[in-house]
This record gives sequence, C-alpha cells and structure tokens, in this order.
Amino acid sequence: MGLTDGPFVVLLGILGLAAFVACVILLPRVAGGGPRQVASRAGLVVGAQLLVVFAILVAVNSSFGFFGSWADMLGTDKSKVKVVSGADPSSSPAAASQPSLRPSSDPLSRSLPPKEGRLDAVVFHGPRSGVTAPAYVYLPPQYSEHAYKHRRLPVVLVLTADVHAAITHLRLPSVAAGQIAGHTVQPTVYVLMRPVGACVDAPGGQQADTFFAEDVPMAVAASYRVAHDGPGWGVLGDADGGYCAAKLALEAGDRFTAAASAAASYGAPPGELYGRSAAIRSENDLLWRLSHRPPPPAHLLVVTAGGATASAQQLTALAKPPVRADSLTVTGGGALPTWQRDLPAVLKWLSGQLSPEN
Repeated sequence: MGLTDGPFVVLLGILGLAAFVACVILLPRVAGGGPRQVASRAGLVVGAQLLVVFAILVAVNSSFGFFGSWADMLGTDKSKVKVVSGADPSSSPAAASQPSLRPSSDPLSRSLPPKEGRLDAVVFHGPRSGVTAPAYVYLPPQYSEHAYKHRRLPVVLVLTADVHAAITHLRLPSVAAGQIAGHTVQPTVYVLMRPVGACVDAPGGQQADTFFAEDVPMAVAASYRVAHDGPGWGVLGDADGGYCAAKLALEAGDRFTAAASAAASYGAPPGELYGRSAAIRSENDLLWRLSHRPPPPAHLLVVTAGGATASAQQLTALAKPPVRADSLTVTGGGALPTWQRDLPAVLKWLSGQLSPEN
C-alpha cells in the first residue's frame, strides 16, 4: 500500500483512533505499582502516541507531497530524471550533478478530472542551486492528443505562497483548461510552486535565483514535451513570487520572455542575503537595474490591486524599449488565489507572449 494512498491514510487514522480508545479502556486494568503494571502502562501510552503521531505525519505528507513513496522517504528511490543537454545522462560523469525532477503523488494531484488534463505532484532537486522543492505540473488535455505529439508546449511558471489555494480555490488548472477549450489561451503547461530564498543567489548560501532560472526549466524540459527556450516560457507571481517573476524576465530573458507580476516591492528583498555587499544588493534591486543596466528584451504585465503601489509605478515608468510594461488592475487582493475574475485575462496576456516549439 502506497505512502500517499487514500486507503492507507484512512486506515492509519482508524488505527490511531482505535489505539487511543484502547489506551483509555485498558489503562485502569493495569493500575498498580508493580513493575509489570508500570511497563504495561508505559507500553500502552507510548504505543498509542507513536501510532497517532505517525498517522498525523502521513496525513500531512499526503496533503503536501513531501514524499511520494516509501522509497522516496527512505532515500532508496532511484527514479530521478537526469538532465544532460545534448547527451545521454548515463554516459556523462557529470550526470549526477544535473537538475532532476522526481514524480510524486498526493490527493490534490489525483483530484483533477481527466477531462481537464493531468496534475502531477513532483519534487525538484537542483544541485546547482542547493534547492529541493515540491511543485505541481499541470498538463492540459491537448498534451496527450495525437495532434500535439510533435509540438513542444509553452510553459508558465507560477510562483505563489499558497499553491494549494491556487489549485483548489482559484482553480487555475480548471480555468486554464476552459480557456484552452475556448481557444482564448493556447495549450500551455503550468508549473506551480512556492518562491524560495527571496529569489536571490546568496553569497556562500542558497542559490534561489539559479534554481528558478536554470534548474527548474532544465528539469521540466527534460521531463515533459515543452519548449526549451525563452519564447516558450513565461512566469506569473504574486508578493515575493511577483518580485521573482519580474526578476526572471529582466535578468534571464533568454529563458523567460514574459512575466505577469504582482509584488508589493520591486526593490532588493530585505534580509541578510547579500553578504554585506552593497553591489550585490543593488543588482537585486530591479528599479536600480532598470536605471543602471542596459534594458533587456522583456515584456512585463504589472498587476496591482486597487491603486498602483509606488514601486509598481516606478517599475512601469522605468521600463524603456526593448522592455515593454503593460498594466492591469485586478478586483481581488494582491494574492493570486483571489483573482477569480481576472485570472482569464492574465492567462490570455501570458499566452499571447509565448510560442510553442514544433
């Protein structure tokens, strides 16, 4: 029985409840001060607690997809997808250091109706960046259709703190499937994950920017039939993910050609991320970069809720050709899961900037 299988989770929950009830019923029967009674009471309490805690941990893992299988949890799963551009991974000594994507499974990934496509729970491993992170990959129905078997679909990387709500409350996969069916949006793959490390390559630390700019695209392109280069990749984000979305388009235009971004600030993220280097901090300040560096060929959609923030206004004002900046005010809040009314417009804008590969 699989680690994330629903029947296994339910069975553990029943066993945990039964162990608790048994503990309550049997404890009075082993009352007394003798060694046997003390050992019996300790065994009942410890055994019941261990079973209940294990049931809770399995339920949490099933919901969030930290481990997809027993082998994944125990470290014996060898089913990683190795990425070596233009070479057979088994023939390269550097294959073990390449980004990988490990398939997983959880109730959320299994809840999408087949007519709306497929939702894969995955775990990214980025040896270049030092980042390991869970994610979901949404594949539209067209991905499996014969008419698209020779086409590499465009990809949108979605960065939001509440991935679960983006899938269940915002229903991004379902909305995308409807837009694709209505020919408003081209068939597109969506990779949904949380932003990590403020999207900054910290000196001597975690290389979060490298993770999103290099590790994730390489692993996805090696594991799925998707576009390899910039014209086929876009990014959508809110809050910290919104800053990261704009940064990827402005710094890695060869990988991300367009970004829809809703961020409170486009300055350098706060915190001890820069090794006390003012130069590194400045390079991570998108407003500073637009003022002091040659503008890249990037297309931005600056999303705001209500009135535009000063930082969003500055970003739009500083965007000079070949940077293009459009604006959109959404009726929800600044968080992606509240964009029910405006999500179709955002997906349509992104789709209009991306190109598949034949």
